[in-house]
Amino acid sequence: MDLTERKGETMTIHSKDGQSGKTKLERISELSAKDKELVFNNVGHIIDCPMLMKTYTLLDGNKAVGVDGVTKTEYGKNLEENLKELLIRIRRGTYRPKPARVVEIPKEDGSTRPLAISCLEDKLVQSAVNEILTSIYEPVFLPVSYGFRPGKNCHQALKALNNHTFRYYNGAVVEIDLHKCFNRIPHQEMMNCLRKKISDKRFLKLVYQLLKTPQIAEDKVGVANERGCPQGSICSPTIANIYLHEVIDEWFEKIKRENFKGAAEMVRYCDDMVFIFQKPEDAERFYKVLPKRLERYGLSLHAEKTQLIRSGLKAAEEAEKQGKRLATYNFLGFTCYWGKSRKGFWRLKFTSRRDRFTKKLKSLKSYLRENLTTPNTLGVLLTVVKVVKGWINYHGISDNQRRVGAFIEWSKRLLFDWCNRRGRKHPMNWNTFSRILQKIQFPKVWKTVSMF
Repeated sequence: MDLTERKGETMTIHSKDGQSGKTKLERISELSAKDKELVFNNVGHIIDCPMLMKTYTLLDGNKAVGVDGVTKTEYGKNLEENLKELLIRIRRGTYRPKPARVVEIPKEDGSTRPLAISCLEDKLVQSAVNEILTSIYEPVFLPVSYGFRPGKNCHQALKALNNHTFRYYNGAVVEIDLHKCFNRIPHQEMMNCLRKKISDKRFLKLVYQLLKTPQIAEDKVGVANERGCPQGSICSPTIANIYLHEVIDEWFEKIKRENFKGAAEMVRYCDDMVFIFQKPEDAERFYKVLPKRLERYGLSLHAEKTQLIRSGLKAAEEAEKQGKRLATYNFLGFTCYWGKSRKGFWRLKFTSRRDRFTKKLKSLKSYLRENLTTPNTLGVLLTVVKVVKGWINYHGISDNQRRVGAFIEWSKRLLFDWCNRRGRKHPMNWNTFSRILQKIQFPKVWKTVSMF
């Protein structure tokens, strides 16, 4: 691999035969970490047949197919020829993504979230682009960002929020919710953001084409996407992180050093974020200027889900003396509230959101109702066990034991009722049902993830 590099300007990566895509990506990541001002001007060539082969292997063949109806198995029948032909179109600049099928996913507040289902070939391109973008930007991202990043997860974000709020005894918290963030990112602003780190025009054009992927809704008419990055696209979370890194993360790091009287921290998981302030007056100033900052970059706040509230041990004590409690807020599927520890002091606690708790049980009940007459009883039982274990693994954190225990008991009750509604001549008693639960390894205990 030959390299020409100038600090603060541009660098080029030339490849030789036999050089693996992984090695090239690792080299890019190393250079990006070494010099955060570096601009990459030749990264598109990294997309080659071995890289596309790798992305094909990693794709989940059970996902929904796109408008062309091509499955992973069908595409793989002539895999080498298909990948070569795709690569030629990418390098000649003639590649155009096929329209994505849009499905509306219901949200807790009654609205819907548009989910774009891409064709398999477009998923390959999205994966390749995502790997390159991740290699360039992952070393640049700040530690305050936890969403869709390797080695980071929701539990780490919750733990960071817990630690920050504990340090500021009489502070404030600003919880914000961006209104349809993914759908409102302006394309030109996004491309201007990418040009600060990438000057490869062919690669930038490829990213732009993915952003403008046509979408087919219920009217069956493909319309070019003029704004936002389609949710469901493999590279959308990374693109959103890149945009919010500039719009929010770097800006907040700057103003907290230059404009705030006290300390301040933030925790962001993609477009879900909380800001923690040592001094309430800093929180008030930030709360006033934030909408103007977002408007400048084509984003806006969801007014009903954005709030400024008091936070901290002393603030909780003062509220208790007045016969009140500090206001709660939501973050990553949990309700954050101030409660007393076993030793009697106030601290931040987490419990599963009531609406998410109820919605999960309702979806489980619907699944069992739909499979009331299925002959594959064991398959249904194992699916339920998988769902319950997944929910427990995420929600089994400190202070949430009661809600997790309730979820397990309600799930068992739904399964018990389902078993007794399947046309049995004699109802199943609880002892027999308990033996079935034991055989399918239905969870009874769980490992609590510490938030300290």
